Amino acid sequence: MSKRERKIEAIHAAAAGRFAERGYRGTRMADLAADLGMQAGSLYYYFASKEELLVGIIESRVGRAVESLRAVIDGTGSFAEKVEAAIIGHLRAFQDDADIYSIFNFERLSEISPGLADQVDRPGRDYEALWGRLLDAGIASGELRPDLDTRVTVKAIVGLCNSVLLWYHPDGKRTIDEIAVEFSGVVLHGIVRT
Repeated sequence: MSKRERKIEAIHAAAAGRFAERGYRGTRMADLAADLGMQAGSLYYYFASKEELLVGIIESRVGRAVESLRAVIDGTGSFAEKVEAAIIGHLRAFQDDADIYSIFNFERLSEISPGLADQVDRPGRDYEALWGRLLDAGIASGELRPDLDTRVTVKAIVGLCNSVLLWYHPDGKRTIDEIAVEFSGVVLHGIVRT
């Protein structure tokens, strides 16, 4: 990793923490620069605006989740194994980058800038499209009901996984992987005893 890439990564990490703590609107570039021990104007060498900084953070972090899910789909294993791996990947990404996913999921960016909201939502739409592809493969293989509404099911699975941002704590009774296995069981088998 080059010196510039390391600096951008440090800026991303500091900004994600600041955005999660104070919100996108409540974060000033000058405050962020002070956190990093930089002159405020120096940040603009790396990012033309606060919007560009946020888009860069989300594209890099959510981009990792998209690539992780793509690798699961393109990999080997049964449908059930792929669903479990995808859920584990989702929850691990949230654990690793909880700050940025909180912004991604809970900030009302469309109220700030519709263009920004559209740019930031794109990786999320890509992610959901990949989940749809996985479910369509499950239907085609006969492992899922043919009448399953994949769009609604994707929203349900992603919403379930996203909920960990609201309640999960790394020091709790269960690890993120244990929770992912439990979620996978709920998704794959429901909660009714058969």
